[in-house]
Amino acid sequence: MLALPEKSVLLVEDSTLTRFSSRRVLEERGYLVDEAASGQEALVKARGKGEPYDLVILDIHLPGMDGLAVLENLKRLPEYRYVPVMVVTIESNVAVVKKAIDLGAVEYLCKPYSVEELVRRVEKLIGPGARREATPAELLHKVLRNEINRASRGALNVALVLARSEGLGKGKIVECARQARRRLREIDTVIELSKSTLALVLPHTGKEGAQVVITKLAGLLPGTWSYGVAVYPDNGKDGEELFAYAEASLKECWEKKNPGAPAQQQALDT
Repeated sequence: MLALPEKSVLLVEDSTLTRFSSRRVLEERGYLVDEAASGQEALVKARGKGEPYDLVILDIHLPGMDGLAVLENLKRLPEYRYVPVMVVTIESNVAVVKKAIDLGAVEYLCKPYSVEELVRRVEKLIGPGARREATPAELLHKVLRNEINRASRGALNVALVLARSEGLGKGKIVECARQARRRLREIDTVIELSKSTLALVLPHTGKEGAQVVITKLAGLLPGTWSYGVAVYPDNGKDGEELFAYAEASLKECWEKKNPGAPAQQQALDT
C-alpha cells in the first residue's frame, strides 16, 4: 500500500494551551505542524518556507496584527493564493466571517471546539494525514521530541513519568490510562506503553510537579504501582536519554519494593 504524502499545517494561535492541544492531535493524525503565536511570526514562517504549507489555521483574535490583516497579507503572496485558510473565532460573527471569506478564507471554526471537530475540518480541506499505526514506544518518543523542542525554546522543564503496575489484571491498563487522562491537564500525554506500564509526558513540569502527579495517581489507580521520573534538561538532553533515566529510576523503585525478585520480573516489559 502506498503511503500518504506528508501534509504541512501552519497553526497560528496566541493561546499556548490551544496550540499545544491542537498541535498534538494533528501530529498524532500524521500532519506536520508548525506554530506561530502572532501574526508577524506567521508571515515570517510562511515567507521563509521553501514549499508553501498545505493549510493555514488562523485565529482571528491575535495580539498586534489581527487575523484578518494576516490573512490579507498572506493572500498577497503568490504561493499562498490557492492555499486553504481556516479561520478560528470566538464567536460566529457573520460580518467577521464574511470579511474573512472575502479575503480568501475557505472555512471557519468557532471556539471552543473539540479536537474531533478540528480533525474533521482539516481532513475535509486537505485529506487525511500520512499516519500509519505507530507503536506505543514510537508515539512516546515522538511526543517527547516535540515537547523537548518546545521546552528548549523557552528554557522550560518536561517531566517523564513511567508507572508500572504490580499484578494488574489483564486489559486493565487501558482503563487506568483513561482515569489518568481525566485527572491530568489537557497538555499532558498518557500512553499505554505495555500491558503493565504507563508513560506520562508532563510539559512545564519539574521534579516536584512530577511527584505531585505521582501522589495524585497513587490515590486514583487501583493496585500497587512503582514509578520512575526523569526531567528535561536535568536528566537528559533528548527523549532517549530521558527514557533511559526514567527506566533506571523505575527499576530501582521496583527492586526496593520487590527485593530478591528474579531479574526477568524486574525488567521492564516495554
